Amino acid sequence: MSRQLGEDVPPETAQAWDTVRRVREPVAWAVLVLTAIIVLVSACQLFNLAGAKIPLIVSPTASAFALRASAVAPQFLDPAIVIVPPVLSVVLVAFCGGLTEHARQVVQTAAAMQAVAFVLGAISLVGAAASHVRPGTWFFLVTPDLAMVLTALIFTSAVLWSREIRSLAPRFQDFGDDHEDFGDDASSGEHD
Repeated sequence: MSRQLGEDVPPETAQAWDTVRRVREPVAWAVLVLTAIIVLVSACQLFNLAGAKIPLIVSPTASAFALRASAVAPQFLDPAIVIVPPVLSVVLVAFCGGLTEHARQVVQTAAAMQAVAFVLGAISLVGAAASHVRPGTWFFLVTPDLAMVLTALIFTSAVLWSREIRSLAPRFQDFGDDHEDFGDDASSGEHD
């Protein structure tokens, strides 16, 4: 009895799995693009850029930034928006059926997006604390979401620094020895 995986798999199932393997990377990129759009729009709302306005209740005790931060903070910490999609893209390209051709780039993009979401989430929480429009318990409920974003970033970073992903890094050849050969040829021609 052989212990190889897939030995008893019918050909139709193997072909279906090959189709799934081919779409893993495009699906991972699509998920990352959607997440990037959400993070970008949320950042524009936070910093009041590109006409991304948020309807705010005017408060005499809080700055406009603090009110925007209070409204936008949950968008940077939402598990369905900034935690699960980047992790899903990493799992798709690194763990489901082996590494894809551009797995390193996908993992790097996911890590960058998670880092941006973490930093902007922390800025939003600090700004929201200054607004005094949220109850004090809200921060205790939202802080674990910030910790989850950091945990997802640590996971993605660990995958990025794994030997398998690092092996996909482009290699640069040292052409220093070739230059020395040219110098030797030129000097030998002068002596003739």
